Amino acid sequence: MLRALGAMWRPVVLVLAAAWLLFVNDQGRDLGVSLMGENQPWRIGFLFLALVYWATNNWHTARLGLNGAVASGALPHPTGDERWLYWPPRLLGVCAHLFAAINLSLAAWALPEAAWGDDLLRWLAWTAPLAIILATAIVWTVDYLMFSQRSERDLALLARWLLWGAVIGETLLLGGLVIIAFRRTVPHGFVPATIAISGSAFVFLFLISWLRRKKPIGAIATEKMRNEDELRERREIVSFTIGLFAVAVAVAAAVWFSPTHIGRFFGSMVVAYFAFGAVLAAVNFFELAVDFAVEKQIFGAGANKRVVLGYTIAFVLVLGLANAVLRPFHRVRLCDGQNCVVSRTPPEFSFVASPQDRMTVQEAAQAWYEQARTAYGELHAGEPVPMVIVATAGGGIRAAYWTATVLEKLEKDLEPSGGLSPYLFAISGVSGGSVGAAVYSASLAARAEGLKPHATEFLADDFLAPALATWIFVDAPSQILPDFGQGDRGVALEQSFEHASKGFLARPFLSFFPDRATTSKTWRPILLLNGTHEETGRRIIAGHVKIERDVFVDSLDELHMLGSDVRASTAAHNSARFTYVSPAGDLGRGSGSVIDGGYFENYGALSALELARAARVALKDKSPGVKLVILMISSDPGLDETRTLVRIKEAQKGGKCLLSNAEREHPPTPPGEASTDAKRVGDPANYLSLDPVQVENAYINEFSAPFQGLVHVREAHGTRAAAELAAEICAEFDDLLKPAVTNSSGAPSPQARLAKTFANSKEMLVTQSTPVTATLQAPYFAHMAMCRAHKDGAPLPVQAPLGWVLSESTREAFVPLLHECGNKQELEQLEVSLGKAMETTDRSH
Repeated sequence: MLRALGAMWRPVVLVLAAAWLLFVNDQGRDLGVSLMGENQPWRIGFLFLALVYWATNNWHTARLGLNGAVASGALPHPTGDERWLYWPPRLLGVCAHLFAAINLSLAAWALPEAAWGDDLLRWLAWTAPLAIILATAIVWTVDYLMFSQRSERDLALLARWLLWGAVIGETLLLGGLVIIAFRRTVPHGFVPATIAISGSAFVFLFLISWLRRKKPIGAIATEKMRNEDELRERREIVSFTIGLFAVAVAVAAAVWFSPTHIGRFFGSMVVAYFAFGAVLAAVNFFELAVDFAVEKQIFGAGANKRVVLGYTIAFVLVLGLANAVLRPFHRVRLCDGQNCVVSRTPPEFSFVASPQDRMTVQEAAQAWYEQARTAYGELHAGEPVPMVIVATAGGGIRAAYWTATVLEKLEKDLEPSGGLSPYLFAISGVSGGSVGAAVYSASLAARAEGLKPHATEFLADDFLAPALATWIFVDAPSQILPDFGQGDRGVALEQSFEHASKGFLARPFLSFFPDRATTSKTWRPILLLNGTHEETGRRIIAGHVKIERDVFVDSLDELHMLGSDVRASTAAHNSARFTYVSPAGDLGRGSGSVIDGGYFENYGALSALELARAARVALKDKSPGVKLVILMISSDPGLDETRTLVRIKEAQKGGKCLLSNAEREHPPTPPGEASTDAKRVGDPANYLSLDPVQVENAYINEFSAPFQGLVHVREAHGTRAAAELAAEICAEFDDLLKPAVTNSSGAPSPQARLAKTFANSKEMLVTQSTPVTATLQAPYFAHMAMCRAHKDGAPLPVQAPLGWVLSESTREAFVPLLHECGNKQELEQLEVSLGKAMETTDRSH
């Protein structure tokens, strides 16, 4: 049996790799989401076919391995009694269906409780893998009792009992699901997908069992019979190999011509499962071509298969290396004029024409102030004008959708008092947060043209499928092919953003921001979309203002380096090029590459802080003055209230502004007493504790340390930058601050003001302080966060995935999050600081 598994190593390796990609990788676990909540039956039908395709490739490749082992003498010639010969390849094949069922179950299990109607019904999610196991048992017993000519059927009675048990179990399982689906709430797509996956497993196993029902000719066969059998087997192998490869080529050709449409039509789950089969089909065809070359002596009479195979692989590798040197891959798309235009704009709106025409931060601040003062003065004359700056963190589609949800909510709530737009100075985004910021800005442009879309409507598509299809069927072969003008998976992702936004994200990035002549009448937020420069590790920012080094320290201006404007989808994507799903973007002109902004800092807080400081300096002499209102939007549900969730608090006595992640986690040990709690070692010092769950053991650490460090350091940088941004707000609260260190004018230095804020926080337990009460006069810092559980510890109904696709029921569960995780009070106070509901609130509070 072990030798047989060794002979089938190619499908075994692929199955193991697929298991890792599908169940360990975050994006892989979410593939089943593309079937949840969709009323598109053709996707389920194509999943049926894709699973048969992958399963057939697994089985066929295993057969090739076994045939080769028998031919080489590593395995004996079969006689019909060998257990290793017939069903192991079929079980490798049906792994495709089992994996799809598990994917579906994981996606269904992660859906909000509302999608199931009852938390008890959620356990039905695991019926999908059970259906595959029962289907396999049914076909195995049918093969044993009816099809196979190899079996002596000495266990016929036991097999019949197993058959009836499996048939009854499968009937009750699938029939029960259908009945429950009609009478109770079950996620859309789950029951049809479960039936389709089970039916696909039945079809595959029945067909293969029927085709391979005959008994081997055995050792007593004549030479003529053996030759005829080998010829028949050879023809069958060639037919299967060429046929399966032809299907892969046909799909690849379709993807080359239209990756966005093909990806959207099939969905990410169908694309992924078909791709696994296509990889084996390509490998098998390659080996068949080598066999043909050796048989026809194309490389000479003395060349054997191993030598030809080695030289061919070496040639492909050299060709790939040469291709990488001779032509650039993954160039960032520039606005070429023809397909990067604005079809229409309101008559009163004109936008920045080129990167050189952008304003500086100081000029933009002056322009913003003129229109904001007018808008705010009509409602709150004499009060400081709120300058809203948003910093929104990365996190894929989860971050994008959460950002759009929060900003939509603010816009709606503030509509009676003039809306959010006049006061929203800028949005600094990273990765998925940048996508959400771009989508929100696109929705503002759409509304100005008479349309009324919600920003979240632009994020309802399956964005993973086009990128995944292009990665497998375009990017992979392009490594050894000339440049035919084909796009890459990054372009496919951008085009899927453009399609979902009804074409608004296909417009020039700078078209979302008004020029100097327009800002006095119409304001739209400055977008700062933060990426990372691969070769230097610096921030590279796509901005509606010039990214000057005296404001954004040690940062690169993306549009200046490109020498051109880009599509809004490209600007957002350059900030969201996270590993493998999107490639590093070649900036051209020898300028290096752009990668995901989260590598540098995942919150966008540092750019927001630098922007705020420069704007405040530019407006320091204005009357009425300006107050900063910072909105932090994060989507990591794992932020810990006592360690990493940054919010401003208020002391119970004295009203001092405190910083949550500088407060105490535990009360200090009284003087003269030793701490008895290991977690409080070091009291009365205000230490930061470590979450034991985050610590890897030494064995795993040998392999994971570099990767864990890279992943977690960006989060730590983000937390630190967010804390500094919040401290900047807190430092302005205490007008009666008595400086310990002053500058030449006698006013407190910035360092002293920040130090005082941190020192004040040390005196209060993080669990005892209360959120700051907003006023019209004071600045404010709000943090709209996600979390895993309610205050009582019960899990929240939504745990949104990190990838590029959300189910309908998951999207619907975002709005309730506005009232969870402490967000309700944060949002209420934020709106008060912007002047909402002041008719019922004392103006002095």
